[in-house]
Amino acid sequence: MVSALRELDRSFGRYDSGRVISGNKVPSYKDVLDREDPLRLTQRVLVMPVMMYLGYSSLYSGEVFEGRVPGVSIATVSMNSVLSSASSRMFLAMNADHAPRGIATDGFRWALAVRDGDANRICAVSDLRPYYIEVLDRDRFREAESEDDGALTEFIQTFTNQY
Repeated sequence: MVSALRELDRSFGRYDSGRVISGNKVPSYKDVLDREDPLRLTQRVLVMPVMMYLGYSSLYSGEVFEGRVPGVSIATVSMNSVLSSASSRMFLAMNADHAPRGIATDGFRWALAVRDGDANRICAVSDLRPYYIEVLDRDRFREAESEDDGALTEFIQTFTNQY
């Protein structure tokens, strides 16, 4: 998360990076200093590192961008965008790929779906924003209120690659 903060600071500037991490800004093309697509930036900075940490180690950025990861269908929207649009795309991809699991994310919020017979259902939702805010506060103010690691541990256990 520290490296994600550094990259977001580089991409948005320190002020707008703080607004994005705190959820007060949905970034557009004009907000990204090097004009990178906000969706690609989300995938590169927030989604890819987490997916690799969760054990999806054979990934390359095109697989995440295209939603193709073995055993799981992934749908991503830009940071702070409505997660329901990613969820509907995730369900469509799960049906098309016959994937047993699906992940919808905006990089901060994560939803996990599982196949239940012929239907798909969301079984877990996690919000990692408090952990990014803790890193942001520690960087900006040199101290921060520590978040309970219980929710982060549960996220890791639930979303870890099982294939």
